[in-house]
Amino acid sequence: MDDEIYYVKDTHEKIENMEAYYSTLGYGYFLEALNEFKSGQGFGIGYTSCYFASECTPCDEEYFGDTGVNFTTTPPVTNTEVYSIVDYDIFFEYLLKTAQEYLSIYPQNNLIVEENLTQIQKRLDMK
Repeated sequence: MDDEIYYVKDTHEKIENMEAYYSTLGYGYFLEALNEFKSGQGFGIGYTSCYFASECTPCDEEYFGDTGVNFTTTPPVTNTEVYSIVDYDIFFEYLLKTAQEYLSIYPQNNLIVEENLTQIQKRLDMK
């Protein structure tokens, strides 16, 4: 494997990569991911992960700017490391969508999901 990184530019492709990330997490890891997100930490399993810009400094190899979330997929799932960097609005929009899908299966977890989403929204300074 070489050190090549593919930066996704197309918004539709970024969304597909986010959806693939949440699909890989499945419902079994969703609450764990939410718990990390509310603390400003990313979460990953296997060959897919995401992390927040605030987790990196300009000196870090993974640094991609001061805002946003990087959804990363690594070989062998892809031929090269893939970075899908989205702004907080897109991140939160698809997090809400995933949360609604999760709650349709696990409505008993509504309170914890809603509390985590509120904390994530505050952390990202979103209205």
